[in-house]
Amino acid sequence: MICPICNATVKDGSNMCPACGADLSVPASSSVSEFIFCEGCGARLNPQDRTCPKCGRPAPGILSQNSAASDLAAGKTASFPRVTSEMIAEAVPAPTGAGIPDVLAQPFDSEATSVMSLDDIAGAQAASGASAPRAAVRKALPLDEVEAVEGDDPYGRPRRGRWIALVAMLVLVAGGAWFVATDPMGVMPGFYESFDRAASDIFPSRQVPQDEDAEAADAQESDEGDEDGQEQVSDSTVSEAEAFQRLSAIYAQIIAFQDEIGPVVDTYNGQYLAKDLATRQTAAQGAYDLRDSIQAILDELDGLELAEDTAYSEDVDHLKQLATWTYNRVDVLCRSWDINLALPDGERPADHQDEILAPLRGVEKVNGKAVDVVQFEENVNAWKPVEK
Repeated sequence: MICPICNATVKDGSNMCPACGADLSVPASSSVSEFIFCEGCGARLNPQDRTCPKCGRPAPGILSQNSAASDLAAGKTASFPRVTSEMIAEAVPAPTGAGIPDVLAQPFDSEATSVMSLDDIAGAQAASGASAPRAAVRKALPLDEVEAVEGDDPYGRPRRGRWIALVAMLVLVAGGAWFVATDPMGVMPGFYESFDRAASDIFPSRQVPQDEDAEAADAQESDEGDEDGQEQVSDSTVSEAEAFQRLSAIYAQIIAFQDEIGPVVDTYNGQYLAKDLATRQTAAQGAYDLRDSIQAILDELDGLELAEDTAYSEDVDHLKQLATWTYNRVDVLCRSWDINLALPDGERPADHQDEILAPLRGVEKVNGKAVDVVQFEENVNAWKPVEK
């Protein structure tokens, strides 16, 4: 789960954030597992603990009366029972057959080997009535039918087929590259268009609508103005008093965004593993809307036209930085939602949890706290606009 205060990654079920100390208590209606306490020191244990992490005493209910004293002192459990000589005698029977003196008494043949001859193998197969496998005996090639060359393997396979396969693969790769580069059938533009269409369907929040005609017209007007050598003076330049009022309103809006980030994070923690795709889409909409609102503030700051000798130029830069830090905190959640919502309907998000949380794990942190949060808190009070 994600801490709503500092964006730190916290273990699911934690009651307190280890980074900022925020209260992450679950609702009272949720189920709480039964507590287990050590019988030695009274420390609280997890249900899966086999020994106390504080004093090393075995957890209640897992000791065995048949355990050895040394095992109990070492904190071992019933999986290490006392082994007695009677148990060994019952589990391992006594060896039977010829002993070592009988083996040593047999005559030793220095010419004997452990390799069976073909005659011995054929005799054994005939005695057992089994037919010899086809691969058991290798027939030698007659020298009068094959011209044997010293050093050649008469059973080796020619390697000409490997070279033919390699050449065919190179020709296939070269042909594919030529087809993509030259596009003789004119199919690549349609492929690129379908790829862009699929990308826009998978990541709708990352698409920025653009009016190409309007941009071309603006560029043409700019070029014509430069060619005529005429300087265009904007009538929308705000006065110093109006600049202070607008910057103060923007600062108040940036502060208000901080209160909206908490509910967005809570919704993410509670719904990003929901099985129903429609439920996840509804839950993600709050993060996308908040990110759009912050982007609108950044656009307003970019479009704010002040006098050249204004005293509020530094305040504008400060507010842009505060808005950017706030935008980054929400944008990382939106990028995680993009991955989540790209899963097909019916696919379990829990099976792709590592992939979904990858953007959150990539957030730069200082002492367990997101850098954007740390820098925002250090500068937000000092950068409040003051009338000049």
